[in-house]
Amino acid sequence: MRDNKKYLLNFFVLLILIYLFLKNFEMEIAKLLSFVVGNILNIPYFENNLIYNGKVFSITSACTCLFELALFLSYVFATPKAPLKYKLAYVIFGILIINITNISRIIFILKNSNLADYHLIHDAISFIIFPVTLILNTIWVKILLKIKVVKI
Repeated sequence: MRDNKKYLLNFFVLLILIYLFLKNFEMEIAKLLSFVVGNILNIPYFENNLIYNGKVFSITSACTCLFELALFLSYVFATPKAPLKYKLAYVIFGILIINITNISRIIFILKNSNLADYHLIHDAISFIIFPVTLILNTIWVKILLKIKVVKI
């Protein structure tokens, strides 16, 4: 039981620290997302804005998935007994999956921006990143169980 409390404390401390650290790069991440999406769709972009079908769309703080990234990173790095090499490899994989999902999400939202109920689509599809993070965390536990780093 003591290990669980230590893990939870480490997790929450890391969550706060990592989130605050990532917040420093929020605008740069938004600009990078605009650059990537703009180039994939071959549409104009400037700073954190995309121009699609004559409308300007801004990549805002919520679009960067900073909280979900911090949640994922905290979960992995707070895991006791897991070797650092496994943590680093899985973090690279997870960051890649979260960002590919996020870029796909932004593209899907833009492609459906002409629909009458655009805000409903935007809000519904924006939720997808959190379940992806939870699935990544579940996979992390399954990997640790398989390589016998943790036991049930």
